Amino acid sequence: MELLRKFNTGINRVLCVGMVVCFICMVILIFLQVICRYALDDALSWSEELASYFFHWATFLGASVAFYENTHISVTYFVDRVPSVRMRAFLLLIADSCCLWFLGMYIVDGFNVCRLVFKFGETAASMTWLPMGFVQLAIPLASVFMALNVLAYLIGHIRCLVTGETGEAVAAV
Repeated sequence: MELLRKFNTGINRVLCVGMVVCFICMVILIFLQVICRYALDDALSWSEELASYFFHWATFLGASVAFYENTHISVTYFVDRVPSVRMRAFLLLIADSCCLWFLGMYIVDGFNVCRLVFKFGETAASMTWLPMGFVQLAIPLASVFMALNVLAYLIGHIRCLVTGETGEAVAAV
C-alpha cells in the first residue's frame, strides 16, 4: 500500500508538471495567434487546433490529479450519513469498484482506438505532421493513472472494512 501511495505521489507530481506545460503552451499559442491576427494581419491556421489539443491533455491529466487529491466531483450526501464506519467503507468499496470497471473500459478501448488511429495514419487537420493517435492517447493514459489512484483508495477501504479502523483513504472521502 505504501509503495503504491509513493508511486502515485511521484506520478501525480509529474502529471502536475505536464498540466503546467500544457497550460503554458496554450497561453503562448493563443497569445501568438492574437499577435499574428491583429498585429500582423495574418492568422495562423494551426495554433487554435494545437491549443485545443493541449487543453485536451491538460483536462485528462487534471482529472487524474483530481482523483489523487480526492477533489474529483462526487456526491457524498448519503455516504456521509451512514453511521457505521464499516458500512461506509463497504459503500465506498462498491463505488471504487465501479470506477475501476469504468476506467478499465476506458483503458482497453482507448488504447484500441489509439492503435487504430495510428494504424490508419490519421493526422490533425491543419498539422499533417501531428498524428491524431498522440492526441487520443491522453484518454487511456490518464485513465491508467486514475485507476492507480482509485486502487489506492480501494485498498484503504478494504483495510477499513476488515479492521474497522478509518485510514487516510476512508477518512479523506
